[in-house]
Amino acid sequence: MTQSNADDEQTPDDVFRTAVAVEAGLGALALILGYLLGPSARDLVPPLNEAALSAVVGGIGLGVLATIPLLLFVGVLRRIKHPAIEELDKLGDHPMIGLMLRLNGWELFAISLCAGVGEELLFRGWLMPWLAGDAASLAPDLDAPSRWWAYGGWLGSLPNSVTEFAWPDESLPVWWSRVGGWELAAAWLVSSFAFGMFHPITKLYIVITALMGLYFGALLIVTGNLLIPITAHALYDAVQLWGAGRAEANADADEKSDQS
Repeated sequence: MTQSNADDEQTPDDVFRTAVAVEAGLGALALILGYLLGPSARDLVPPLNEAALSAVVGGIGLGVLATIPLLLFVGVLRRIKHPAIEELDKLGDHPMIGLMLRLNGWELFAISLCAGVGEELLFRGWLMPWLAGDAASLAPDLDAPSRWWAYGGWLGSLPNSVTEFAWPDESLPVWWSRVGGWELAAAWLVSSFAFGMFHPITKLYIVITALMGLYFGALLIVTGNLLIPITAHALYDAVQLWGAGRAEANADADEKSDQS
């Protein structure tokens, strides 16, 4: 004997709990895999202490700025007249996404934050360095002076102030060879593809997400500060979900107004 459809229906609260659990679980999985197999994603996140405070604040600040190109890219993409792109505007018709968009702003922000932390810890913090193997050297040197915007990486060797501006101590090719070279490039591509496949909503959505994975991976490779892609990822998701939620609410209000 089967249960009624009403018993099987999910509520927005169910979707909220599931989304938070899944995204937070990805972060926990990354930490477990790092502990068992190495490398640890925690090594790419500045510790919350006085010595690394500038890297924490700078990483979050630069992550906010790094969100702007993503929003511009998607904004331009949505203006292109193509069936596959127009399908993106109908994602609210997806049962689970439709329920998610009925959540309030704080709940959407919580989901976005969990997604930014969990997915970046797994795909950029663990998977990419793990695929690159011993060739990768993304973890920062804790004894080296950290700049406000970086916790390592190539930009970590830039000076602290504009008045002391100079190029990094080593050339870009030398740095590229030191951090992993072609092994890291392959890991960057594969981890970004895996990130795209983790979001199989539509074929175009997979491609767009994979491109964003390349962007997040580049932010980590160049700076060595995982807080930057975490912040950019979380803020981008929050803006998109909040905007879609407002549009959904306005559409429902217009529909009720037409019926009255």
